[in-house]
Amino acid sequence: MRSIMRGIYAPLRLLSTEASSAQHTGLVHVEKQFESVPPSERNKEAFYAALIIFKERQPRSYVDFLHSALKYMKDFGVHKDLEAYKALLNIFPKGKLIPQNQWQKIFLHYPLQQNCCVKVLDEMEWHGVQPDKETHDIVVNAFGEWNFATRKVKRMLYWMPKLRHSNKYLDRRLLEKGPLSQADLAGLLLRTISRDPGSKLHLWKSPSTSNSVNNEWIAYSQSILQKNLISRLDPMTDIFIDGPFLSYVMDKPVKYVTIKCLPDGALQDFQPKEENDDYANWFQEWTESRTFRRTIHEQKNETILGLACLSTFNNAMAQRLVELLNAHTPKLSEMNIRLRLDK
Repeated sequence: MRSIMRGIYAPLRLLSTEASSAQHTGLVHVEKQFESVPPSERNKEAFYAALIIFKERQPRSYVDFLHSALKYMKDFGVHKDLEAYKALLNIFPKGKLIPQNQWQKIFLHYPLQQNCCVKVLDEMEWHGVQPDKETHDIVVNAFGEWNFATRKVKRMLYWMPKLRHSNKYLDRRLLEKGPLSQADLAGLLLRTISRDPGSKLHLWKSPSTSNSVNNEWIAYSQSILQKNLISRLDPMTDIFIDGPFLSYVMDKPVKYVTIKCLPDGALQDFQPKEENDDYANWFQEWTESRTFRRTIHEQKNETILGLACLSTFNNAMAQRLVELLNAHTPKLSEMNIRLRLDK
């Protein structure tokens, strides 16, 4: 906390200068306390400095100030900081907003203030910031034990730890342990969107030095079923490399490409028979149905043969991807590769 307070002094002087210059014309608008900070100096220390200036000069308009602070949290880089949300909740006065009789408990006591507190908690939940016991105590000290605001924080304390790791396709602890490179994010994305449990991830890096800034890499995913589909294709079949398409690993954007071909004509013409109660030729019907059984990679309009993420989406990297895939499935060299990358 001492290191934070040391860094507050410089932005605090900047904001106090803005506030003192406006004393002769009236109070400073709450949004001006954030707009006055240059974009290059917007950080956690400047955000805390704005909170200190507000507490000293305009404590009554705290609802408008909190609404404005929520709009600028991402600009200051504190939208995922639990301490920043605690500082915002501490702006609510203590004791004044607590209902004193039964009628105040039944009806919405201080509705603007409670709705503002719920909005702050909603912003926490949206960005995945899990509250702790201190957050609960701050809300209770401001609004009392049972009302809309405290019920919201109690539900967050109960459900967010339970749902934190509920996504079976992505372990968010891999993202929260530290900053990840684009290659690591690509591996997490391919692991998430590859529906086949037998898919294997591969990572290729250029043989340049580790100190090089422009290292090239390719991450691709392919399963045994997809390799078998390539081996059953006719020679000179058109295979398309399409993309890049945009997806997200939580809030981090990652682009990827698809390796695909047109679907099999037999699968397009196949129509499942209507069920009936005649089981005389059940074995023959079952054998015929196995002939047209499609894998999860064979879709109605396309057959997915692989997924990949590239460090740079150009034709040279796409050709390198084809060479890597050809090492696992040599028959790919007999196909017509069509590159359809967006520039």
